[in-house]
Amino acid sequence: MDFAVLPPEVNSARMYAGPGSGPMLAAAMAWDELAAALQSTANSYQAEITALTSGPWVGPSAAAMVAAIAPYLEWMRTTGAQAEVTATKTRGAAFAYETAFAETVPPPVITANRTLLATLVATNFLGQNTPAIATTETEYAEMWARDTAAMFGYAGSTATATRLTPFAQPEQTTNSGADQSGAGAQATGIAAGSTRNAVTQQSLSAVPNMLTRAAVGPSAVDPSVMDVLGLESDLIAVFLNAPASVSGLGIAAPSATIALPFDIAGALTGFHT
Repeated sequence: MDFAVLPPEVNSARMYAGPGSGPMLAAAMAWDELAAALQSTANSYQAEITALTSGPWVGPSAAAMVAAIAPYLEWMRTTGAQAEVTATKTRGAAFAYETAFAETVPPPVITANRTLLATLVATNFLGQNTPAIATTETEYAEMWARDTAAMFGYAGSTATATRLTPFAQPEQTTNSGADQSGAGAQATGIAAGSTRNAVTQQSLSAVPNMLTRAAVGPSAVDPSVMDVLGLESDLIAVFLNAPASVSGLGIAAPSATIALPFDIAGALTGFHT
C-alpha cells in the first residue's frame, strides 16, 4: 500500500483507532510464559528420568526409554527458546507501534488546520488572507509527509518482527507397532500437522516480504483490498499456528496473540483493532 497517497486525516485516524500496543505487550507476556513452561517441563522430565535410571530402573527397557525421550526433551527446549525469541520480537512490534504513534500527527491537529483553511478561504474577499492560506497549506503538507514517514517506518519495523523461525513437530515417541486404528489416527494426525506446518511456513516467509514491500513504497501495481485481507490471514497463521506443536504438552498457547496480527497488519491497513 502506498501510504503517501493517503491524506493525513486517513493515516492519523487509523493509527489512533484501537487499543494500541496493549494486545502486543500481552501477547509477548504470554509467549514468555509459554517459553518458561516448556523449559520447566523439560527440566522436570529430565529430573524424573535421571532419578529412575540412576537406581530403581536399569536395563534394556530403561535405555530404550531414555533414547526415545531424549529427542522430545530437545524439542521442548528448542521450542521454548523459539518462544522466547517470539516474545522478544512481539515486544519489538509493540515498540514499533508506539514509535509510529508518537510520530503521527494527532487527528485534532489536522482537523484544526482544515477548519482554519476553510475559514480563511471563506473570508478572503480582497486577498488579505492569501499569506495565511499559504502557511496553512504548508503546515498541512508537512503533516502529510510526517504521517507518510511514520507509516512506512512502521511497516519496515513490523516486517522484521514477523520474521520467525517455523516451529517443528516433535518426533514420534510411541511404539510403531500399534494396532491398525492407532496407526490410522496417527496417520491422520501427521497429515493434519504437515498441512498446518506448510501453511505456517508459507506465512512465515510471505508476511515479512509483504511488509518489507510496504515499507519501501508502492510497487508498479498496488495491492488490492483482497491482498490486504490475505495479509491479515497470513499474520494470524504466523502468530497462532506457530505454537501449535506444543499443544500436546497440555500447555496453553498464548491466547493474547490473537490480537497481535491486527495491530501489526495496521502497518498496511492503518487500522488497529
